[in-house]
Amino acid sequence: MACPTCSSDNPEVASYCHRCGTSLRAGDASRTASYAVQSAEGVTQFALISTVMPHTSRRSADNYRWAMILSGVLILGATALGLLPIAIAAAAFLVPLAYLVYIDDVNLWEEAPAAVVVGLFLATGALSVLVSLFFFDWVFDAQWASFAGGGRARGGIGSMSFPALLIFAVLLPVVAEVAKNLFAVLLASRPQFDDMIDGLTFGVAAGTAYAAFETVVVYSSVFTAQDFRTTSGIASWLVVVVNVMVIKSLIYGTATGIAVAAYSGKGEAYDGFTPAYFASFGLAVGANIAYWLGVRLMAYLPFGNALGLIWGFVILAALVVKIRMMLQTALLEAAVEAAAKGDDYDNKRSTYVEAYCPECENLMLANASFCIVCGTSVRSSSRQARSAMGMRAVPAGAPAVDFADPVDPVHPDAPADPAAPSTDGGDK
Repeated sequence: MACPTCSSDNPEVASYCHRCGTSLRAGDASRTASYAVQSAEGVTQFALISTVMPHTSRRSADNYRWAMILSGVLILGATALGLLPIAIAAAAFLVPLAYLVYIDDVNLWEEAPAAVVVGLFLATGALSVLVSLFFFDWVFDAQWASFAGGGRARGGIGSMSFPALLIFAVLLPVVAEVAKNLFAVLLASRPQFDDMIDGLTFGVAAGTAYAAFETVVVYSSVFTAQDFRTTSGIASWLVVVVNVMVIKSLIYGTATGIAVAAYSGKGEAYDGFTPAYFASFGLAVGANIAYWLGVRLMAYLPFGNALGLIWGFVILAALVVKIRMMLQTALLEAAVEAAAKGDDYDNKRSTYVEAYCPECENLMLANASFCIVCGTSVRSSSRQARSAMGMRAVPAGAPAVDFADPVDPVHPDAPADPAAPSTDGGDK
């Protein structure tokens, strides 16, 4: 069966082209109903784990999901008990620390271990502390005091300081986004990290790290208070903790991830400072400004904290869908480009060995970029996942696996079963 997009030959039983990922049954080259990272999901589906952790399989994604849910419940329990120093610190670092565990777990870069991302985390965190101290303590402390103080309760929105709003809801997000991109872009420019998913990973790590350290600076008074336990305003603190733990951290991470992923670009080698990068950087800045303008203004309204939480969720949902659309386009277009270069092209992102799909566990074709059964992208699978599915090197000169002639994956030298049904759609 010839693929209508890249003209590659596929077995008659294939549902997806093994080279470019086109849906052979539906004839949909863009695969809007099947996300290439996890084919059981839609492209526009709001699924956080498979978006910010694209190298996870469905099984490992469930593990991360439940671990973070249980951790979040414990953090909210600490908040309900009034243990704010513990709750704020744990909420601030929940997502970034989980992300570091993810990086180490999937073993993204064998030649550059998770220490690279830890360095990015700490370097961006140091910048976050400096920028936050500059804005909140050293230079604009008076504006911050008037903006975040008791003026809301006394005079309502009419008492709001407009200069303070511009400083903390417009100027600060711009400066912060530059700081978040700095080290992430530097890493994404290295030859071993030239893939868009690598850029996304660095961006999410940098954004969530910045959010965590900024939160520590903003709520430093919680850590220096004489009373370790708080008994008043618990309901408001619960909303604040959820915002810090989930919404703020993931908005920062996904926004920066979009920008750095655009810097990496599609296909081999990074694109650099192209118009696409600056457009994505502007989108990241715009998302942060929109988030903080909404949060700051809604704080003057009844149930302002809860309204700000809902507003942040809307911004986050839009960013998640944007990332999924970017990754979908990048994975499919890069695969088409690789397929156009022919079977002799050495594509480091495709299978060069006999491997099993980490999602559906079906045997994959040689030099494949996608599973022909479920359509999952090889490019988004971790080395660990592929290794666990039985990936092993093919001896020099050995023939590629031919799905038209059934082969026993355990004993590949054994003769094919003459009673095995033909998979080429006709009689042998």
